[in-house]
Amino acid sequence: MRPGFSKAAGSTLESFIMGLVDVAARPGMISFATGLPDNDLFDVEGLKRAADEVLTEDPCGALQYDSSAGYIPLRKRIAERCRRVYGFDATYEDVFMTSGSQVCFDLVSRMMLDPGDAMVVENPGYLGAIQSFSAYSPRFIGADIGPQGVDTCQLASAVSDGAKLFYSIPDHQNPSGYSYSESTRREVADIISGSGCLLLEDDAYGELGYAGRVGRTIKSMAVEDTVMTGSFSKTISPGMRVGWMIVPEWMREQTSRSLEACCLQSATFCQRIIDRFMQDRDYDAYLDGLRRGYAAKKRVFLDAMEDNLPDTVRWNDPDGGMFIWLRTPDGTDATRLFERLIEEGLVVMPGRPFHVRGGENTVRLNFATPSEEGIREGMRILGRVCRELY
Repeated sequence: MRPGFSKAAGSTLESFIMGLVDVAARPGMISFATGLPDNDLFDVEGLKRAADEVLTEDPCGALQYDSSAGYIPLRKRIAERCRRVYGFDATYEDVFMTSGSQVCFDLVSRMMLDPGDAMVVENPGYLGAIQSFSAYSPRFIGADIGPQGVDTCQLASAVSDGAKLFYSIPDHQNPSGYSYSESTRREVADIISGSGCLLLEDDAYGELGYAGRVGRTIKSMAVEDTVMTGSFSKTISPGMRVGWMIVPEWMREQTSRSLEACCLQSATFCQRIIDRFMQDRDYDAYLDGLRRGYAAKKRVFLDAMEDNLPDTVRWNDPDGGMFIWLRTPDGTDATRLFERLIEEGLVVMPGRPFHVRGGENTVRLNFATPSEEGIREGMRILGRVCRELY
């Protein structure tokens, strides 16, 4: 006889995304599916130098345990960026380092959600975060996303009905690529402020606006009601697993306890490498290089879409990030498209799993991961199958 799994384990949603990583790794497959950054934009030499400097100057410190909240010089660097770039004051004591932003989602859920509590998620919303929240058995309420951002009427209704948490990606949203307008940001801040509902503002793609940041952080407008999360996964390296969260002062003590209970601390060594990497260079100039790289990649991808896809499908042109949002004709199910494309050697991400409701005719496409040759070949496959089906 075997022991049974916990209710939390049973409540956790299946990982559709990571399953596609395995499919995309098969020989000969082209992937438009995952959220992986462009390998060609990794600064391998810069990270080698930073690692060597860290191990040369203080090898024992780099390889030893550190504060649960993280390496203080890097936390100070992030706090300074809050004041200079993100538009609000923070001290290093407000900054907690984590093993990627996925841990932030789990920690906030652990601190704020009891089974059955209502929480608002964007519809569509980032599946990886929703999977993390699902372990705590909340009642999900979807607030629809469009080109101007979240539907604030739906958000206000959910908050007035007692929602405790709202998870949001205001900049270059995953999966849709949409960014909130300034008026939507202000409305969200007004709805959240003093409501008893905590905003979890995910800034994973905020630094990847092709012309710079697209708007004010909502944290800057609702400081005491917002936890802002970020990560170096999309800008420096996902494999290093370094993320961060900036909490209001009233959450510091509980966050410290919860983080220590979760993982004791995240990787000191990787935090020190990233801190040295940022110290050794003009980080804003480095980000500008990434933005130019992704903007050029997006243009290749969109040109290939224009050349190959039929008029029966539609897509957007995002101003940052890594994703294009494709819509097949109304009333169709893009799952069939997903299945046919795998048979032809192309992996895409169907949009339905990102939704609390609807989304059957949507597909997320990542233009960052494939090579330009892969983009052109994959788009020929996508165009051929779309014409066959639609």
